[in-house]
Amino acid sequence: MKAKSPCVNETALSDILAISEVNRERLEKSAHALQAKKNTLPIRKGDKVSGAYIVTKGCLRVFTYTPSGHESTFYLIKPGETCVFAINCLFNQLLYPAWVSAEEDTEISVIHGSMYKQLFQTEVAIQNLTIDALSSAVFKLMTEVEQLQGWNLSQRLANLLLTQASNENVVTMTQQEIAGRLGTTREVIARILSEMSAEGLVTTGRGRVGLLKVDALAVKLST
Repeated sequence: MKAKSPCVNETALSDILAISEVNRERLEKSAHALQAKKNTLPIRKGDKVSGAYIVTKGCLRVFTYTPSGHESTFYLIKPGETCVFAINCLFNQLLYPAWVSAEEDTEISVIHGSMYKQLFQTEVAIQNLTIDALSSAVFKLMTEVEQLQGWNLSQRLANLLLTQASNENVVTMTQQEIAGRLGTTREVIARILSEMSAEGLVTTGRGRVGLLKVDALAVKLST
């Protein structure tokens, strides 16, 4: 069975936003679809934000670059979620402050900014989506900061493998993609994976990492 990325799902916009019939018709006229192929950048730092971005299929990763040139991930946007950075830009007339990469072939519904602001005034579903995006982003950022301060790179890699593995205990990411997620180089990731492989914790292959001893990987997070 082919392993699937935990990001890949598909959610219709109508299932995400339970709004009134009148506003639903207005929303459908205002919203348009945006498709992003894997590893492309649908949004770049400094872009003008035209609307609210809601992922309906696939997965987006919001990141920035460190002074050393490595990528540092802020958070992921999965089906049914929106981007809090974009929402902040809409309401405060700011340019987008980061880069966004498609982790998989991704479909995005873009709700025009003026329409989103109007719906935010009256529709509970839009208000809840906005609040959920804010609270989720804050939690993810806090978790990332705690990991950076308290975990070494081997622990952060173990955590990524555990959280991104499919039901078959397979992570379908290249070493370069893992390095980008953790803000390091492919060579460093290759070395740590080699050490984990020697311990019998994982197996590695082209574009994949298999988890052999999940419990042992989890122990790494506390040692």
